[in-house]
Order: sequence, then C-alpha cells, then structure tokens
Amino acid sequence: MFIRQNTKVRKQRSLPPRTRRKPRMGMSVKCMIFCDGDVLLLQKKDREGLRPWEFPGGGLEFGEDLHDAALREVREETGLTVELLDVAGLWSYKRTKLQFLTGVIFIAKATNRNVILSDEHTDFAWVKPVDFHKYRLQESLRQALERIQMSNERGQELRQYFVETFK
Repeated sequence: MFIRQNTKVRKQRSLPPRTRRKPRMGMSVKCMIFCDGDVLLLQKKDREGLRPWEFPGGGLEFGEDLHDAALREVREETGLTVELLDVAGLWSYKRTKLQFLTGVIFIAKATNRNVILSDEHTDFAWVKPVDFHKYRLQESLRQALERIQMSNERGQELRQYFVETFK
C-alpha cells in the first residue's frame, strides 16, 4: 500500500489581532425650539430608566451639514417643521472613557405646538426657560446650557458684526 505524504507546507491561518475598542468621537445637533415664549423639551427613553429631558436633536449622518441635520432630527423626533434662527452655543460631553460627543445647539422657531413624538421619547413639554430647573435635564444639556450662560459678550458682538456686514 502506497501512502502519499503531503509535501505542501500549509500556511498558518492567522486570526485578526484582538480588536481593541478605539476612542470614538461623534457630532450632534440640538435645537432649542421656541413657540410663544416657551421652549420644547422631550423626555428621553433611555436604557437606565432615568428619562432625562432634552432638546430635540441627534447625530449627523455621513456627509450631512449641521443645518440639514438639525432640521431632519427635529422633524423625525417631533414632526415639527422649524426655522433655524441662530446658534445658541457649542457643547461637548465625555459619555464614557472612549466616547466623546461634540455638537451645536441651534435656536429655532416653531409656528405651532403640534408635537408628534418618535419612539425615542416618552413625553414632551413646552416650558418657560426660567422653569428648566423643575426638569431633570440630560447631563450633557445641563453642562451645555451652563457654558452658554458663561459665554462672553465679545462673541455676541462679533456675531452681530458679521450678520450686519454680510447681509
């Protein structure tokens, strides 16, 4: 009986190196929507069951600009069509050790209060800004609002200059 020996050298299959979780940075937009002096807050449906309140908004899709993302997110989460008026401020938030978010809060105006909630939220409220303290705001939003309040007047002067100059 003849047994043939395999003379080919087999290549060792190498497994991919253990994938380490890499730091990730996301970009987000939020809208502070006004209607008759009140601002719209949405109660978030979250995994932890804390259900904090936040402004409508979310992450950008690849290639999407900030303005379009803000309008899309508002429409998806509230059913509202709004007019973006200005930028209220910038924010950043370290979610976890490896997740960092940064974003823009726009000031927007709605012509009606007919909110149709998406499944991302459990409730909504039209609130006077002075009553925000009565709502458990999402931590990133609370920090952003504090930062906006502390922004210097020079930034507002410069923004007004550019608005007036480049009409």
